[in-house]
Amino acid sequence: MELETKRLILRPLQFSDEDDLLEFHSHPEVVRYIPWPERTRFQVREALEKAVANQAEVLVEDNDTMLLGWQLKESGKVIGQSNISLHSKIDQRAEIGYVTHQDFQRQGYAYEATTSLMKHAFSIYAIHRIIANIDTRAVHSGALARKLGMRLEGTFLKSKFFKGEWVDMWLYAILDEEI
Repeated sequence: MELETKRLILRPLQFSDEDDLLEFHSHPEVVRYIPWPERTRFQVREALEKAVANQAEVLVEDNDTMLLGWQLKESGKVIGQSNISLHSKIDQRAEIGYVTHQDFQRQGYAYEATTSLMKHAFSIYAIHRIIANIDTRAVHSGALARKLGMRLEGTFLKSKFFKGEWVDMWLYAILDEEI
């Protein structure tokens, strides 16, 4: 699957993306609130192997996941990625996530990519609700969720043990009729 926006092509990650991914997967500030450590080249390669092997073509069964890189049309460089997973087929609920290369943050790329992916998911798959679970310290990620039209539905205190400490989490959500 590929999606096209004004500046990006959203597509499944490929082994040839390793160098681009290493640039932001290894950056301490980028991964600070992401559920992986600062990755080495070897760890990026392992993550790519897993992503390629487990990439869902469609979202129809619980835990089906799509992981899409954001490739700049202009240069071909991968500057971020989105994931969307079907959490519950019965409840038609999916979860979305995003991460942006440090040199391309706050330039609208995450908004552009995530809007496109959410619209696609709502229009193609049997999804009624998309959620985002966000560490409350990731204030820019929360601001993006609000800009995407997601509403804050709750703050869960010390609800996740993350990188050695208990952290508070926000739950943002949007319904299919709200996009």
